[in-house]
Amino acid sequence: MKKILITGGGGLLGQHFVDKLIDEFNILTIDIAVNPFDPHQNLEYIKKDLTKFDTVKPVIDDFAPELVFNCAGTTDVDACEQNRKQAYTLNVGLVENLLTTKAEKLIHFSSDYVFNGENGPYAEEDPTGPINYHGETKLKSETVLAESGREHIIIRTNVLFGTGRNIRHNFITGLIDNLQKGKKLHIVTDQFNNPIHAGNLAEAAIEAARSDFNGILHVGGADYLSRYEIALKTAKHFNLDQGLIRPTTTKKLNQKAKRPPKGGLKIDKARKILKTRLLPFDEALSMIKI
Repeated sequence: MKKILITGGGGLLGQHFVDKLIDEFNILTIDIAVNPFDPHQNLEYIKKDLTKFDTVKPVIDDFAPELVFNCAGTTDVDACEQNRKQAYTLNVGLVENLLTTKAEKLIHFSSDYVFNGENGPYAEEDPTGPINYHGETKLKSETVLAESGREHIIIRTNVLFGTGRNIRHNFITGLIDNLQKGKKLHIVTDQFNNPIHAGNLAEAAIEAARSDFNGILHVGGADYLSRYEIALKTAKHFNLDQGLIRPTTTKKLNQKAKRPPKGGLKIDKARKILKTRLLPFDEALSMIKI
């Protein structure tokens, strides 16, 4: 395998894939973001809108990737409720379009939001039942890929965090930024997940892609925590004021999209088939430099 397409390569997860693969493979990445990478002979970065797939398909066909890491899509859960057409185009339509390429294998990223959050954390075989539109589009994208007959891995993950070049804040980095500014924060005590660092996820996904595994794989961090516990641990790790963090409930936040309360993912299968160690939260936080 010599050629890899990374969609969304300018985002948090995509950047980690490029950094880990650039010395070994020829890489094409397509993203609407401005190129965050230094010039490199093995990287072709195309700044284009992936929702206008007819403008990028000739480039992809000419490059002829053998493997695709689909890191593109929208993760803004509330925005998905407000603009369902765009959410569907980004999260489902792109997968449908990527299946028109001749890539031998697709690695696609999904979410624990395909579950209803009543009995998490969830195993790969547990029944799905999304309670918001973001989860619906992610589940539909899984179905499209699974029914395509194409060799694939669907990696479900949750609360992805980390740092990159010119990227928007994620839950952890946004939290750090606000605490550094002395802002008081209200964080829910009744939403649970197992957050994972983007570099750890990329490493696990690359190992899975190199294997003969096909199907759904859950990849998350080793610790199952409430958002409030996540915030307190983050503040403690970076010596920030924990007193700025106030507990609240999901109901009081009145968010546009419903959130699964007990989300998160069981990672037993990933631990069994991968050598990559899925990190405890405190250790993963050490990968962030502020």
